[in-house]
Amino acid sequence: MAEWFKHLQTNVENHQPKVLAGGAGRLLLTVGGARVLACEVEGVEGSLFWHPPALDQQPGKAKIGGGDRLWIAPEVAYFWPSLEKARLDPVKYAAVPPQMDPAEYRVVDESKEHLRVGCGMTLTDARVSKKISLKVEREIRLIAAPQGLPAGVRTVSFALTNSLQISGGDAGALAGAWDILQVPPTGTLVCPTNFKVDQVRSYYDPFGPKHVSSDERVVRFWIDGKRRIKMGLKAEATTGRMGYYRKVEEAGNESTLIVRVFSPYPGEPYVDFPRSEEATARTGGDCLQAYNDDGTFGGFGEMEYHDPALIVGQTTRARAGHCVTHVMVGQDQAVRAAGRMLLGVEEK
Repeated sequence: MAEWFKHLQTNVENHQPKVLAGGAGRLLLTVGGARVLACEVEGVEGSLFWHPPALDQQPGKAKIGGGDRLWIAPEVAYFWPSLEKARLDPVKYAAVPPQMDPAEYRVVDESKEHLRVGCGMTLTDARVSKKISLKVEREIRLIAAPQGLPAGVRTVSFALTNSLQISGGDAGALAGAWDILQVPPTGTLVCPTNFKVDQVRSYYDPFGPKHVSSDERVVRFWIDGKRRIKMGLKAEATTGRMGYYRKVEEAGNESTLIVRVFSPYPGEPYVDFPRSEEATARTGGDCLQAYNDDGTFGGFGEMEYHDPALIVGQTTRARAGHCVTHVMVGQDQAVRAAGRMLLGVEEK
């Protein structure tokens, strides 16, 4: 266990840290906030995920943040007091509902290879003043590395299950599991697609000339922590895979690749939309999203995906979504080959 990992673990003692060790490294989890907070892979200094520097500097005092987390969509419903204020100034008026994050997670079950946590929460859709009450569970489980990886690629792999169950609410109230993994700059998020996406949905500032590009079977999203942009792809467009590739500067010719595999369901109700879209929109939102911060919140990137939503009186009352994540480090050529194998596209 690296010294930085031990230090971070000590600093978040008030958030009930748990460690899962497997493959070529380990994961640091927290019950508070239900985070996969950090990932260590042998031979790389520092976490392969991003977390706020305050967690390294303020033992026991800093608010939990970073890593992989579960939020509830849609953002336009639960994170601003009104759609008008969201459009006026999305940074100034945004607020994370505390019942959502950090919430009041508790341990449901655990072993050396997994952790399952759960909580309850009630949220109010600010657009229509409808409430929904949920039982929420997250399970993080170590799994084996993908078979057939090139020699020398070091890997930590885990599976996530995010489960929502309606326990009460107003007719038409809705909620979708929204999984977000924060990553450090600088690198490229490679998002294979089923067809050429000519118009990538934009959530914040214009993409600019270099941050988003689209080829016949892939959308690439540049993460540098310098421009506030967010993109979205619908379920029918994404293959259910994305990979974040970057060079590890302190490790010579080594690179890192984080691959996430999730399940898109075209035709199911996805509910996350940009602030610019009609206030009456409820379904037809995005399945895959990516965010590049401009330094306002720390200068990081995000790999995001959504599960279809639950709607009171219209859908099933419970849904579980699954994702597999492989964190890989190795010589650049080998990592690129792993990316071709797992993503089905060539990185530039």
